[in-house]
Amino acid sequence: MSIIAFLSYVIITSITPGPSNILMMNEARRFGFLGSWRFMIGILAGFAALGIMSGVFTTGLYNLVPIIEPYFKIAGAIYLLYLAWQVGLSKSSKENFSDVKSSFLSGFIFQIINVKSILFFLTVMSAFILPFNHSSKSIVFYLSLAIFLGWLALLLWSGFGSLFKSFFTKHDKSFRFIMCLLLIYSAVTIFL
Repeated sequence: MSIIAFLSYVIITSITPGPSNILMMNEARRFGFLGSWRFMIGILAGFAALGIMSGVFTTGLYNLVPIIEPYFKIAGAIYLLYLAWQVGLSKSSKENFSDVKSSFLSGFIFQIINVKSILFFLTVMSAFILPFNHSSKSIVFYLSLAIFLGWLALLLWSGFGSLFKSFFTKHDKSFRFIMCLLLIYSAVTIFL
């Protein structure tokens, strides 16, 4: 496995704007970092739970039907190219999440049904971890690393939401272009 491709995918996907990142930033902006702690813990717990569920599901499916490995790789690469296209061509998000209550349960439930996070973990497992790591220790290590880096990105969006927003606005095109190229690189290295 290319550790650079793995880390590029995990960091880029975690740090680029998504529903959880935007909600975390919005909650911290409305209630402060400490004022939104219940919601943040819910999002973080949901992210970890989703990672573990995806890991167990994907590992079980992957081990039961080894013939589908190429399809996992293709699906992962297609998703990476889709993300590159979204990042490279999309405009800044102007969604308003002002109606979301700042609670653990709302954060946890939101994260469990967050399509970006579901696809994130399925891609991590099927394209980066399982084709190259067969021991339980390796799988747990890389999945834990993906969860940890995802948590860091979520906390960064929460803690520095205002700073990131102004930076993304100021350097939006350059940022999206670099993220797009790195995602394409991650997609190509799946097959190398």
